[in-house]
Amino acid sequence: MADVGVFALRALLGGVLVVGFALIGEMVTPKAFAGLFSAAPSVAVASLAITVVADNTHKARQASTGMVVGGIGMVACCVLAAVAVPRLQARLGSAMAWLAWAVVALGLYWAVFIGAH
Repeated sequence: MADVGVFALRALLGGVLVVGFALIGEMVTPKAFAGLFSAAPSVAVASLAITVVADNTHKARQASTGMVVGGIGMVACCVLAAVAVPRLQARLGSAMAWLAWAVVALGLYWAVFIGAH
């Protein structure tokens, strides 16, 4: 039953933060930056806050490190997609970009969480 309460709290806090970040997105100019303040940052902040309260700071630190690793992989994906999709068409360029994300994220995951031990 405690898991249901934590899940409900995570959903409520995530929703509140989504609204807050959406308001920030409405206030910033140019509007191209509004997407930076959408769901992902608010869900990450809510998740980390609940993890700190429900579990401990060590688990939240691991989760935030995982988020950074995934974010770096996403940057690699976006950079490669920006170059590959116009040159190789959508399917092949997107597949290569996704592969870049997987290689970078999994490589960093291994380096940070497995290889360091």
